[in-house]
Amino acid sequence: MTTKILFVDDEPIEKIIRQSFRKEIKSGTYELVFALNGNSALDIIKTDTTIDLVLTDINMPGIDGLELLELIKEHRPWITSIIISAYYGNLDNIRAAMNLGAFDFIQKPIDFDDLEQTIKKALCHIAKQKLLLEKLKYQSNPDYAVY
Repeated sequence: MTTKILFVDDEPIEKIIRQSFRKEIKSGTYELVFALNGNSALDIIKTDTTIDLVLTDINMPGIDGLELLELIKEHRPWITSIIISAYYGNLDNIRAAMNLGAFDFIQKPIDFDDLEQTIKKALCHIAKQKLLLEKLKYQSNPDYAVY
């Protein structure tokens, strides 16, 4: 099964991200989508219901990463988000991101081993959420009853 991941950053990171995850892309494990700002990301999120994970920078023109987190909660509350920022030492940004539902926080420059582990941890969380939702759907639908 393919996991669709949206990266949002006004810096040109697509080439290095694709290079870092080339095996996962080639095997079909990940499908990567990129947006250069929060406005484009929001358009993608509104139209593509298959996105499971969003990794976003905080400081961008237009809709910044913190505003994007709020809008994700409004339009697709089941999407898991990770913040990527050079302002790791700014505890206010970290707290704001976490209070808006960010799953985790990655510091720039990106440590790709850490990024890979954080994505795997987030995908495990997503899988558990999907399993729980399926279980709830099963329990609330009498047609799913097993005799």
